Amino acid sequence: MPSTREKVAEATRELLEAEGSAAVSMRRVAQSVGITPMALYRHYPNREGLLNEVCEEAFAKVADQWRSREQQRDSWADLLAIGSLLVDLAIARPHLYRYMFIDQRDEARQLPDSSAAAQSPTLSIVISGVTRCMDEGVFRRDDPLAVSLTLVAQLQGLIALYQGGRLGVDENAFRDLCHDCLRRVFHGLAA
Repeated sequence: MPSTREKVAEATRELLEAEGSAAVSMRRVAQSVGITPMALYRHYPNREGLLNEVCEEAFAKVADQWRSREQQRDSWADLLAIGSLLVDLAIARPHLYRYMFIDQRDEARQLPDSSAAAQSPTLSIVISGVTRCMDEGVFRRDDPLAVSLTLVAQLQGLIALYQGGRLGVDENAFRDLCHDCLRRVFHGLAA
């Protein structure tokens, strides 16, 4: 049986995914779990602490999913697959994606600090994919962090346009657009 702390985290995650971070309040979470707001403060110091823990758990789970993907033999194709996983997350769980990657958070890692990048559960996977492409001579040698940020920024820009209703395409066409744009960047990085 889940502990109260686990129930609180689950209720927060459900509310975040359904309605976005603005909808998460200590009062709503406590009501959802069936405890008083004051009891909730025994488990979490404040709303930000609660959301931060839920976000870090989400990053760990997403990174586990990304690492457990079927790795492609071709490093280019594998890096495209990693990009697809980011797009999948943004489409399937838009509020969570926004909180994890876009919204301002006090505890968010500050990039391009290389130590923050190395600690990022998801960016570190992109960096590994970029490094593999460089090691195999698919991409020319460059700073793996800078190249990874370029690729992620490309996708996040497209995701922002899509989520904001600025791209008049359906989900499948959006995925194709993301792949096409990444391929264009890959060609610019080619060795």
